[in-house]
Amino acid sequence: METLHNAGSTSLIDKWSKAECALKCGIDLVIELPVLYATSSAENFAQGAIKILDSLKIVDYISFGSETNNIEVLQQCADVLYDEPKEYKTLLSHELKKGVSFPKARENALMMYLNDIRKFANVLSYPNNILGIEYLKAIKKLKSSIQPYSISRYEVGHNDLTYTENVASSTAIRNMIKNNGFHALTNLMPESSYSILIKNMEMRTYYSRYFCF
Repeated sequence: METLHNAGSTSLIDKWSKAECALKCGIDLVIELPVLYATSSAENFAQGAIKILDSLKIVDYISFGSETNNIEVLQQCADVLYDEPKEYKTLLSHELKKGVSFPKARENALMMYLNDIRKFANVLSYPNNILGIEYLKAIKKLKSSIQPYSISRYEVGHNDLTYTENVASSTAIRNMIKNNGFHALTNLMPESSYSILIKNMEMRTYYSRYFCF
């Protein structure tokens, strides 16, 4: 029986094919993030990306997806997590002594410090928000002039198995490939990208170890 590995496994097609997909969909330049950053934490991932973009001296803006459609909320969180004011650190220490995990302790301490549970509740519970905050922290740390913009995730969430007519999470896409094959993706990918994927399948140049038999 054929099954698929979870997210974080080897990419199904090689990086050159993915770069070709991007270029054929209107992207002008594809830059590879070194493995040191690409396989690291969200903090190191974001810092590596911003460092490279800032060093090019040709990048004015960076856009990223997030579950929270409010860049100011993310920026406020980033400011606290970067500056780590004394009161916040005290709250964090208090939460950690309760025995909760660091991510949860950080989330609780942040909400208490910002004193607006309704506004900041669950901001740090979503993966795209977390990475977005790390981008903002990296911009501040590097004193970069790059301007950030957040694009709200809509219709389907991270790891959702359900999908709309033409919007799906990567988890849903992997599940569709597992159950229905690659042809189920025709409505979820640009035609040029889909043709490159199918070409890889036909030539069997995809990474077969992505599958378990």
